[in-house]
Amino acid sequence: MGKKLLAILCAALLLAGLAACGGGGQDGSNTTEAQSTIPARPLAREEGTITLVAVFNAAEGGEGRKEYTVPYDDRKGVFADGIANALTELTGLNFALGDVHATDSADMLVEWAPGSSLFGGTEQEPREDFVFFDYDSMAWFMLDSLYETILRNVPGMEGKEVYYTMNGMETSLALPNLSPPMDFGLDTPYMGSAFYFAHQGGRGDDDIPIDPSDVNWWGEYGSEAGMLHINNYNDKGMGWSFHFTLTGDIEDDGVAAVDPDYPCAAQYANYDFLFDMLDETILLTVGGREIFYVRTEDAVG
Repeated sequence: MGKKLLAILCAALLLAGLAACGGGGQDGSNTTEAQSTIPARPLAREEGTITLVAVFNAAEGGEGRKEYTVPYDDRKGVFADGIANALTELTGLNFALGDVHATDSADMLVEWAPGSSLFGGTEQEPREDFVFFDYDSMAWFMLDSLYETILRNVPGMEGKEVYYTMNGMETSLALPNLSPPMDFGLDTPYMGSAFYFAHQGGRGDDDIPIDPSDVNWWGEYGSEAGMLHINNYNDKGMGWSFHFTLTGDIEDDGVAAVDPDYPCAAQYANYDFLFDMLDETILLTVGGREIFYVRTEDAVG
């Protein structure tokens, strides 16, 4: 994890919890919904439909995600602007976008338009199930829901990144009305609110440094994607590290280096690990995919 990304994430220390109201299906609609406890990932979908992913309270592990299967004219493909229009229709919030471009590496650049609800624009009153009591909750809901719905539905996005921009893609997305204000950076992909909130209670707090020996990485962790086993967490004389083994959707193993400035973060190749000391969970980010692992049993280090 680059130092620039670490600096950006320091801003997330003061973020207040998300507080969305409601989350059921809409009366009279033709949508179907299902709840999920892990972020969306590319799955097979029925022809003529897309799955909208509404992300409620993701950063706090609250209501989680709800999925709505809706009709979509996909004869020419599935695109971000079509997804944004569908989210607007579902929620009543304005997900207006400007340009959407693919980079040379097939990542996606998404421009939020001035008319979006992120910037105070409205197309209609929010629907009953998507009323928020504060700006922060609404903004994180919109950012997360568009991000995860793109990853879920747009072909070729598995392992790719989404970058949020504004002003004709000349500048990165900046939201000064968030508390604290956030600038997501042109060279930093959007990672989902849970990623930013995972840095609460440690990063950037110079008065309470974290001793690497106090971070209990050891153990077995489970998720819908498979298992994560961590052992041999220690100081080899060249910095703290741990050995990990992944089974299930991802089969791999290696030795991850722990961030010396923030021992709740570690990295190996394109794997980024974030450990939550309160919940004892691990957020693994690989490519554009996020997987939450929950401790199932402690291992002896």
